[in-house]
Amino acid sequence: MTKTSLALVVALGTLAAAVSPAQAAEPYSESPSLSQAVRSDTGYDVTVGGVKRATVQVSDPAYTVRSTSSADGSSAAVISDFNGTYGTSVQTFDRYGKSRFIARGAITSAVFHGSVLAYADGENVVVDGVVAGKLKGRAPQLLGFTSDGTGLLAVQHPDAADDSTYVGSLVRFDLKSGAAKPLISSDSTALYRDFKLVDILGERHVSFIKHNEIYRCGGAEPQYLGLVSEDGVVRSLVGETRNHYRSAVWSTDGARVAYEVMGCVSDKLLGPNQFDGLNGVYVQELGTGKASRVVEGLSFNYALTALNGSEAVVGSPQKGYMKAAGLKASTLDGQVTTMGRLNRAEYIHQLWDTRNEFNGNSSCGPTSAVIDLVTYQLPNEFGVQVSQPSSHWSKWGRYITDEFSNRGTTFNRTMNDWSRTGSWKGAHGWITGYYCGGNPARPCASWESERDFLARNGAAVQQGNFTPAQVRAFIDQGKFVIMSGSWGSTAGHLSVVIGYHDNGSFYVHDTYGAGTDGSYDGANQLYTWGYIAPVQMWAA
Repeated sequence: MTKTSLALVVALGTLAAAVSPAQAAEPYSESPSLSQAVRSDTGYDVTVGGVKRATVQVSDPAYTVRSTSSADGSSAAVISDFNGTYGTSVQTFDRYGKSRFIARGAITSAVFHGSVLAYADGENVVVDGVVAGKLKGRAPQLLGFTSDGTGLLAVQHPDAADDSTYVGSLVRFDLKSGAAKPLISSDSTALYRDFKLVDILGERHVSFIKHNEIYRCGGAEPQYLGLVSEDGVVRSLVGETRNHYRSAVWSTDGARVAYEVMGCVSDKLLGPNQFDGLNGVYVQELGTGKASRVVEGLSFNYALTALNGSEAVVGSPQKGYMKAAGLKASTLDGQVTTMGRLNRAEYIHQLWDTRNEFNGNSSCGPTSAVIDLVTYQLPNEFGVQVSQPSSHWSKWGRYITDEFSNRGTTFNRTMNDWSRTGSWKGAHGWITGYYCGGNPARPCASWESERDFLARNGAAVQQGNFTPAQVRAFIDQGKFVIMSGSWGSTAGHLSVVIGYHDNGSFYVHDTYGAGTDGSYDGANQLYTWGYIAPVQMWAA
C-alpha cells in the first residue's frame, strides 16, 4: 500500500513561519589558521582565518563540504560531497586559492603536519600520497598527527550490523610500521565517543565522552568528560552526571570546557518537560566548577563546535557559525515552510506513546518500524492508555510492547526493556536483543531483525546505504525510509524519514522527540543529512 502525500512541489500551508536567527547574532571571529566551509548562494565558501579561499560545489543539496588547514594557514584541504561520514574526493587550496586535486574515494578525514597531508580513504591511511597502512572497521577517522609527526591519532569503529557500529576506540597509527596501537578502547565496561584533538598548553590531547551505554540515556551509570594524552594516559575525568552529554569542547588553556547536555528520563510520571531548565549548551570554568548555560535547549542546526577564548561557538556548514551567548535553540533552528514532498505518517514516541511501565530508551528501532507500518500493513489500532505528557490514548502503542499476529507470524519473542525489566513482546521483542553488549548487557536493535520485522508484516523492504537522491526517489514512490545514524553525534538512533525539503533537508518523525532530545513532539522535524549521518537504511 502506498503512503499518501501531503505536499508535492508546492507548499502545503505552513509548518511554521520562516525565520533567520543567525543574522541577528554576533558573528564568530576566526582564528588565523582555522578553516571552515559555509553554504553560500553559489556553493560552499571555504575560509581560512576568516578569509575566503575558494568556493566548492556539491553534487546534491543534502551534501556539505568539510575543510581543514595547516597550522600556518598556508594550505587548506577540502573534502567534497561530505555526507556526515565521508566525502567523494579531497583537494587542497593554497593561500592564493590555487587548487590541487589529491584523490577520489571514500574520504572520511584529512589532517596536516606542516605541509604533509594525510587522509583516510576507507580503511587506507594515505600520507604524502603513499598508503602507509590500514585502519580496520567502518569509516575510520583521522584526528591529527602526533606532536613528533611519527604517528596519527585516529578513531576506529567496528563494522557491525547493529548499533554497536557507532562505538569508537582511540588508536595511535604508527607511520613507520603501519600498526595501530590502542589508546582508549571501548569494551563491555566503558564506551567512548566524541573524540576531538586539542592542544592544551602546547601538549597534545584528545577529548572524549565516557559512558557504558550505546544509546543516549541508557542505564544508570554516569557519563564523564575526559582528556587523554597522545600516549594514552587519562589526564582528566570530570563532570560526572546521570544525564547525557551530546558533545564537548575543551579550551586550549585547560581552564574550561563547553558541553551540550540533555536530561535523561528516569521517571516517566514527571513528563517530557522535566528537563527544560537543564537542556542546553554550557561553558564551565574548571577551577571553580561554575557552569553557565549559553544556549537554552538543544539545537539540531547549530551544534557546539569550538571554544573561542571563553565563549562557546555553535553552528554548522549549512547555517554558519556564531558565538553562543543568551541564545535559544528554538529560535536558532527556526521554522520553515513545507516545500517538496511530505508523506502522511502517524507519529509514535518511543517513551511517551508506550506503556507507562515500559522504558523505551532502547526502542527507537521497533518504534520506527511500527511508524512505517501502521495504517498501511498494520491497519487496525492496537492502543494503550498512557499518562504522559498528559493522559492520552496511544492508538498504536501496544504494537511495540505486546504480542500480536499479522500475515502468518505471531510476534511473541520476549526481551527486557532498557531497565532490564519486563518481558516485552511485539516489535520490541522481535527487533531488539543483547547485540551491543555493555555491562550489564542491554538490548539494542539488530539491523537484520529490523528488516525481518518489516518484511514479515508485508512491507517490500530495500535495505542499504542509500544516497540522498535515492531517498528522495523512495519518498516520491510513496515509501518511508528508516535511518540508523548518529543524529547529532549522540550515538546510535533510528527514526523515520517521511519527506524532503527543496533545500536538501529531510522531514523526520523522530521517535525520541524534536532534536532527538526526549521531548514529546518529534513529528515532522526538518533535519539535515549531516545531522542524521546515516549508516544503514530501510525503504519500505
